[in-house]
Amino acid sequence: MHLTNYSINKKNENFVQNENSEQDDFGFKWSLGAFCKHLEQVGIDMNLLWSRIYDVILKTIIAGEHHVMQAMKKNAMHRTNCFEILGFDVLIDSDLKPWLLEVNLSPSLATDSPLDHTIKSTLLADAFNLVGIRRFDRKKESLNKIKHRMKGYYGAKGPGVGGNPGMPRRTGGLASGI
Repeated sequence: MHLTNYSINKKNENFVQNENSEQDDFGFKWSLGAFCKHLEQVGIDMNLLWSRIYDVILKTIIAGEHHVMQAMKKNAMHRTNCFEILGFDVLIDSDLKPWLLEVNLSPSLATDSPLDHTIKSTLLADAFNLVGIRRFDRKKESLNKIKHRMKGYYGAKGPGVGGNPGMPRRTGGLASGI
């Protein structure tokens, strides 16, 4: 257990829930952007802080790479066909030194507030974009299926010779259907 554990803090009688995703610097849970803005306003060098945080995260990932690779080989996966969202809990001390508290494998994506919903849906959209998953457009896909079927039925040029309906399609100099 550590001091930043939301699942414990939300049970406190003094807990203040953020009920407005537009006001992301209110209550006991803020967005990362709002927190960074606050730190800048009180004079924290955010470039230095982020550089230190990135250093801790990169070293952590490098330290665990061997274990991840072994698990992937065991499950017959390839580096390019799987991904994981990791949650890094980092404590910043008064000297702006980051301390890694824990790394969460598959962190909670539950949403208890509108702010949670905004943050976590953006996180998922970003993750899906990174791995190349595009938004599914059912109407567009249905039209593509119809076009593909029609192309297979009529051939590349469409119905008939030169696209004339009612005329048999020609292939290799012979009229089809004869």
